[in-house]
Amino acid sequence: MARARRILRERIQRAKARGVITPDVVADFAKLHMRTADGRAIAPAAHHVLWLHLMCDPAIRRLLIVGTPESAKTTWALAYAGCHIGFFPEQPLIIAAVSGPVAETRSIALRNIVESDEFGQTFPSVRPAAGMLWTTTKWSVAEEGRPHAGRLHPTVSAYGTGGSVTGSRAQLLIADDILDYDNTRTQHQRNVVDTWFHTSLLPRLMAQTGRAIVIGNTYHHADTIALLRRSEGWVTCHIPLLSEGEEVLASITYPSDFAGRPIGVPVAGALPA
Repeated sequence: MARARRILRERIQRAKARGVITPDVVADFAKLHMRTADGRAIAPAAHHVLWLHLMCDPAIRRLLIVGTPESAKTTWALAYAGCHIGFFPEQPLIIAAVSGPVAETRSIALRNIVESDEFGQTFPSVRPAAGMLWTTTKWSVAEEGRPHAGRLHPTVSAYGTGGSVTGSRAQLLIADDILDYDNTRTQHQRNVVDTWFHTSLLPRLMAQTGRAIVIGNTYHHADTIALLRRSEGWVTCHIPLLSEGEEVLASITYPSDFAGRPIGVPVAGALPA
């Protein structure tokens, strides 16, 4: 067991030296640093591997993942975020969720991973940043605990839907289940959420280099996620059904100007998702 953990740790450390996060690295990170409620190591199912390929593709600046409930979307978003923090501790990350308390819970879960002995062994130079906030919704780490001169933005900031997103910028934005029945029930509520998303949350991304990952489900044909699915600017992955095997049924769409390498082969005559 100790040898297997050492091998995982060394693979992650070699990847960090190259500065490249791959799906295999995130899977190794999850296996080493995360556990199920009954203590088993986390391992990705086939649809999680697909999501990780999309999350780890730097050519995808705007990613929307629409999946079924209880498909472990949050687990793998946190795995990717935790790995990202270990690799790039001073790149600011914003986590958004349906409410302030839910976003805070996501932040605490991520901070617990970073504070663990296991994380310290994998990323021994990543430590709490001296002189910066260390709260449940805003906290910072840095190489050797020394933030670069003039650093302003925390490593992690957490906000609920509709909350005031101030004082934070993001190299990576993860919006994980920002919708629910209540905030999509009426046209007015849907408009409020969509306005907040486009005028308060998304603009916090750093220009030119920031990446946004939105994960969740639609509640109405005109809610924010449904509208993003019809937007030209987003890579969208929709998984309507989960499979217990190695094959994944997914609809993936790319912007017409996408400069990266699309996943999969288009199905002749298929209708848009």
